[in-house]
Amino acid sequence: MFPLSRPARQGLATTALALLTVLPTGFTAFHAWRINRPGHVRDVEITLGRRLGLQVTLDAVAYPRPGEILFHGIVLRQEEPRGKGLAEIARAASLRLVQSGRDLIVHADELALRGESPDLAMTQVGSLLQRSGEVPYDRVELTAPSCRLDLGAGLGFSLQDVAATLASEPSGPTVRVAYRLVEPGSKTRCELTLSRDRRVDPVRTTLALKTLEGLPLPARVLDVFFDATDWIGEDARVDGRLTLRRSGGGAWEGDFAGDLHDVDLAALVGRRFPSHRLAGSARVSIENARWGDRPGQGPGWIEAKGKLTSGPGSVGVDLLTALAREMAFRPPSRHARGVDARRSEVDFGALGMAFDMRPDGEIHLAGALGNEHPPDAVLAAGVSPLIHAPEGASSVHGLIKTLVPVAAARPGTLVPLTSESRVLLCLPVAPEVARPTRTMGAN
Repeated sequence: MFPLSRPARQGLATTALALLTVLPTGFTAFHAWRINRPGHVRDVEITLGRRLGLQVTLDAVAYPRPGEILFHGIVLRQEEPRGKGLAEIARAASLRLVQSGRDLIVHADELALRGESPDLAMTQVGSLLQRSGEVPYDRVELTAPSCRLDLGAGLGFSLQDVAATLASEPSGPTVRVAYRLVEPGSKTRCELTLSRDRRVDPVRTTLALKTLEGLPLPARVLDVFFDATDWIGEDARVDGRLTLRRSGGGAWEGDFAGDLHDVDLAALVGRRFPSHRLAGSARVSIENARWGDRPGQGPGWIEAKGKLTSGPGSVGVDLLTALAREMAFRPPSRHARGVDARRSEVDFGALGMAFDMRPDGEIHLAGALGNEHPPDAVLAAGVSPLIHAPEGASSVHGLIKTLVPVAAARPGTLVPLTSESRVLLCLPVAPEVARPTRTMGAN
């Protein structure tokens, strides 16, 4: 080695000191100046907006430690699918991002999510999932102590203990969310899974929701899909699993399995079909119910299987008469006390009926009153059966004619088309029954 003179050694020492101390200090000072200047927040908003495909606004941004970013007052807006401008879809008082290798962990405080309607909210979420491939992470985890979900039209929900994961899987992005839905007197633990399968054409979107533990949810959560409160009563509750599927931009198909508790039979029957009376609180246990497109009939229920139990309650004699005439329900044996036809309604102690509604419009019915009654009895007052299930198959056609008065129908009319029967046509009516030429009032 060549010996270094003293001036050379001093020069090298000075250079090393500059590299190890002065330059890092200068870089730190420059970085501090850059992130604290007024325009830095706007730069971050633009960068985030490009990555997410959204408009992003921030109150402030901070860097507590290496690999960690803290956003204050963040608001996300997305262009509405109908082209009416920008609509807010999310906001949070603070959002803390921590990078761990290829994973990103997000902690949100005072999180709020918003959609103008459930359908538009799903469209917005689908748009975000399409851009998920641009996120430079294999996995994104989000936690929030609380979250307010607003889906428009008075559909607001409070969530707690939210834990969500966005994972990039071979089939496509998948979002899994565990949360507690907070309602008066209960905090039911639920789970949501949303996935997009890109291996099929068109892309298939699947949304699955299920209750895991806690009290059944108020049935108003089903108002997201239909007017459940008006149909089954304000006190009704639900638990189970609902799975929705859609291919491309087509219509949604769905399956439900679970229980409906405290169903108001007066709301279910009397409110829609005022010529009949049925009162009581019921439980409907559904083994499986499937909704989807029916060839030649449009969207509706394809099949449903389960059991309905209730009691005590009351039923109109005219409804029992219509059940016997149109659906072949059978009166009790000649040795049992029957229904007094002179009365307008009768009280019952128990109602139990198993049902199996099939895609061809057939309905197979059986008794479900327990061992203390004959196996085919569906309605009883004390120990005396009031009516028995049909011996063979009934039909949705018969159900419609039971619930909708047909006295004024023209001879040969199979399905009298009224405002009430239109509702029932979402059931799997046999194709020959559903033809417009065979209905009354189809104009």
